[in-house]
Amino acid sequence: MSRKNPFATLDIASISAEAAPAKPGYGMTGAAKTVVRSIEDLAENAKKLMEGEVIVELDPRSLDVSFVADRLSDDDEEYQELKEAIKASGQTTPILVRPSPKDAQRYMVVFGHRRLKVARELGIPVKAVVKTLDDITSAIAQGQENSARANLSFIERAYFAQNLLATGMSKDVVRSSLAIDEAMLSKMLSVIEIVPAAMLKALGASKKIGRDKWLNLRQILLNPAHLAVACDYISSDEFIAIAEEKRFDDLLGYLKKYKAKSAAKKPKRDAAEKEWTASDSSLSFVMNAKSKKVAIELSNAEARPFSDWLSTHIDRLYSEYRRSKSEADGD
Repeated sequence: MSRKNPFATLDIASISAEAAPAKPGYGMTGAAKTVVRSIEDLAENAKKLMEGEVIVELDPRSLDVSFVADRLSDDDEEYQELKEAIKASGQTTPILVRPSPKDAQRYMVVFGHRRLKVARELGIPVKAVVKTLDDITSAIAQGQENSARANLSFIERAYFAQNLLATGMSKDVVRSSLAIDEAMLSKMLSVIEIVPAAMLKALGASKKIGRDKWLNLRQILLNPAHLAVACDYISSDEFIAIAEEKRFDDLLGYLKKYKAKSAAKKPKRDAAEKEWTASDSSLSFVMNAKSKKVAIELSNAEARPFSDWLSTHIDRLYSEYRRSKSEADGD
């Protein structure tokens, strides 16, 4: 039996079949390529997904958020501008919702969460298109609409990717929803898996912070000592008082200074010190030699067994050393 294509029911698949190749860094391979070929197509895909559908007004209280979160913070300057625009001119673009899989009397948002939030705060109905979608189609549409609008930061996209995987979605679905390739997905997940949830919450959306800075932070946090320092700092009153959009750069700068200070305090190794580690890492050897005194340190799992073996065979080893010295001297 042939394997069922999980994207077969996605209306927008046929829309992008002839699209131009993706931009470098965002290309896709495999099953993902059949869904969307470029970032430029995403806005059109989302538009056509709703084309010809009836726009209705719904009570915001009858709507639930998507089953997968994609934002770390909402109350930024961009959101406030959206709120003022809707307050002044009304909601010009409908949101997309689907019937709730749990309650026939309710709906679940596919995309348009901020427009829904504005409607709730203003106490007005929300304009929406209702369309029956399954979880996979809904997730892809949600990700593509956000990618098309370019209003999700790098870390929010990584957060969305992690949440999709946590619901059981495949990596093909995740790559399709964000229009990224395997390399970019790996980078996103490498960051989101290292940065603690509390730190993500404290840093928020970090709208102006791109991939490279997040990878830099990740590299520093791989050191447990640096991670502990960072966690202490983000809970301090000093850090909390910083505006959200400035927190990332402040934290990264703080950690770089700590790292440099720690390196300066680290004692320099003696020039006569030598090191050796077994190929299986079960034994490490450090020797610090002075003129008439040599200190040897053995560590790791085999340190004690090897030291016992060494002391048992020391007479033979020393005899071999003496013989080799005599041969070298030509005796």
